[in-house]
Amino acid sequence: MRRRRYVAMVGSASLAGCLGRPGETDEDETEATEQETTDDVTEFQKQWEADLPDETVSGSDYQATSDAETAYLGTKSELTALALADGTEQWTLSLDTALAGITIDDDGLYTLQGTTVQRIDPATGESRWAAAAGNDSVQRTDTNQGMVATTDDHVAAGAAGVIVFEKASGELTATLTDHWGTPVRAWNGQFVVAEDSAVTAYDPDGTARWTVDDVPLEWATPVAGSTFVGVGSERFVGIDLDSGTQAWTTEASGEFLRPRTAGTDDTVFVSPVFSDADTFYALDADTGAVRWEVGDTASSPFPPVVLESAVATTEVFDDFDEGMQARDRKTGEQIASSDELSPLASATGAGRTVVTYDTRAVAYRL
Repeated sequence: MRRRRYVAMVGSASLAGCLGRPGETDEDETEATEQETTDDVTEFQKQWEADLPDETVSGSDYQATSDAETAYLGTKSELTALALADGTEQWTLSLDTALAGITIDDDGLYTLQGTTVQRIDPATGESRWAAAAGNDSVQRTDTNQGMVATTDDHVAAGAAGVIVFEKASGELTATLTDHWGTPVRAWNGQFVVAEDSAVTAYDPDGTARWTVDDVPLEWATPVAGSTFVGVGSERFVGIDLDSGTQAWTTEASGEFLRPRTAGTDDTVFVSPVFSDADTFYALDADTGAVRWEVGDTASSPFPPVVLESAVATTEVFDDFDEGMQARDRKTGEQIASSDELSPLASATGAGRTVVTYDTRAVAYRL
């Protein structure tokens, strides 16, 4: 493992609030504390920086995920685990092919790379198993248009089809579809697939539980509560997973080809990427109502990153330079802004920390 250069910026002044002795009530100190707290809420505070592979990459080469302690950053040639607290490198895994998908749960880190689905120990970077995901490539060259989804016992992955494996052993249990560009999400032990103008819920052995017809969808957001939200031609569609029925349809500002998405238990966020749509949406997953929207947004690989009390997104300034903003998840009110962002950067995060990266990872606390 090679050494990397880090610039640590974590300190008592950069963290929320301040510590004082019990019983001390100096008025000036109180005013200063209130100001520091206000500044901490309304500004991104840079925490650390870390070098990543020095190479020319495109937005399609970025795949990232995070848990509460670690950010896992994929570039064209490496998957690197960095501690969210201070940027310390935990491990690095060389890649022969850029990642097409990555996700993490309580059991492990799962990646889709070329024709291979792999389970990785998130603590060490060691492979627990690697399995072929079909005879042909499950991803198009130079794209990251794949998905990886997990239930308690199984993992499904693919872009030119959806293949299901046992999480413990890596044994293949089913091929759900062999069509390219098939969105898959997991819910309640099943995998929900959008294919051929229909949405179908499958058991891990390939048994179809239900199908909703006449819903052509190009992409899918994370499952919010019990709702599968798909993105079609100039519309969003909500599927009630409990009943297997279409719950709602909401019109969009344009066609979302391959949006970047994120979600909570009741809200999904959809950001345009290289498409004619130019509006960032926050949708109520239960009803499809637009909680809030922001027009004239950047068509950028930067995905929405859900933090504890905000969602971090791309921001375009008057000179068309791109930066980062944070908006209240419920209201859309902008609560922070920063112009320190490469136009090709991707991002991930957890808690109050967001990590943006291209050839350099930079962590901010909100």
